[in-house]
Amino acid sequence: MQSAVKHYYNINKFLVSKLGGWPSQSKFMRILAPTIITSFIFSIGFLEVSGTLEMYRKVFAITVGDFQFVKFSETWRTLTQDCECFIVILITIGGYIKLFALIFNKKNIERLLSLIDYHWTVFTHSTETPIMHEYAMIGRMMTISYSVLVYSLMSLYMLIPVTPQLLDLVKPLNKSRPYKYLFDIDYSFEREEYYYFVLLHAYITTVVTMSIMITVDALYMVFAEHACGLFAAIGSRLEALTPGRNSNVSRLVETTATYKLADYIEKDEKLYREIIVVLKQHQLTIEYVCLLDSSFSLTSFILLFINIIVISLLGIQILSLLDRKEEMTRYVAMSLGGFMHLFVLSYPGQRIIDHSSEVFHKAYNVLWYRMPRKSSRLINMLLHQCLTPCTLTAGKIYVLSMTNYASMVQASMSYFTALSSFS
Repeated sequence: MQSAVKHYYNINKFLVSKLGGWPSQSKFMRILAPTIITSFIFSIGFLEVSGTLEMYRKVFAITVGDFQFVKFSETWRTLTQDCECFIVILITIGGYIKLFALIFNKKNIERLLSLIDYHWTVFTHSTETPIMHEYAMIGRMMTISYSVLVYSLMSLYMLIPVTPQLLDLVKPLNKSRPYKYLFDIDYSFEREEYYYFVLLHAYITTVVTMSIMITVDALYMVFAEHACGLFAAIGSRLEALTPGRNSNVSRLVETTATYKLADYIEKDEKLYREIIVVLKQHQLTIEYVCLLDSSFSLTSFILLFINIIVISLLGIQILSLLDRKEEMTRYVAMSLGGFMHLFVLSYPGQRIIDHSSEVFHKAYNVLWYRMPRKSSRLINMLLHQCLTPCTLTAGKIYVLSMTNYASMVQASMSYFTALSSFS
């Protein structure tokens, strides 16, 4: 990557490198880092699955040669009491999906990064370079803001288990306050005896899982913001074709429209070549967005499905803990995190829709009807290309946008209402 612009992406490089997903890393690190991370995530997921299977054994009272099933309503009431297990399992699966999307999409990630580097050598017009830097800075600020927000919320969440110990120091009682845990997991041994080791294991797992989420989401937002920068740069170049602006190309349009075309063949050729450059740049941007979409489409689809289920289960937990404010606050915070993650999946897609649509409007506002015929035909080709805005999708069937984000939030609330009716 060019040294002049690589500082915009150094945070993303640092985060991705810690997961073993940066293309320039050694093969050893690309294997070692994911292996260690996978082991930590698997440890918490395995314990949760074991606890869930034990819960099913008790609920359905399965014995060898004798199956006894309780009523569905009673079963569901028991399950909702321990649905934290399902929530942690689903979050663990989400962490795996994000990690595997980064590792197994290595070639696509490498291709996207190389295209970004190539675009900085193509979009070098005086009106384009400032816009490229502006949008690269926006992507960097998104990465910083998202990282600070998630890590801050995670830190507050991780303070909950040690609250009793802190209160014992500040305001001691005659007896020690009960221990609290980050996850309600059966470790098959006396947890209080090894309390701090259990807490350390939960902390490390939480930090690793949240780091995966931040890394992949931030990289996704930076890639999408770069696409927005390309569309904005194309739009600025199109605006330079409009008469009334201080540009040589603007005067080209006015002169070729006012006088005979034969007298201005050279100027007409300059205008023609300028529009060809814009067409090529737009085609490069479309190819980049298509590659970005294919790289994250399946991952986004699975994560959307998981996100909706987790939010619904968190809503059930909140209802069941209305009389316990401290624990309820914990799940409210997790619900806000779920909605925020859903927003992060949808917002970059909306940005690309908006910016790609603006190219159409700016191309239409060019006085193409005053241009020579061969130049106006190129503008018509560009208008045809821009007629359908570029999109990011989930599974190639669901368009990621703010309109559909609102629909997903409404669907989550509907599923939560339906599930809570059984409790």
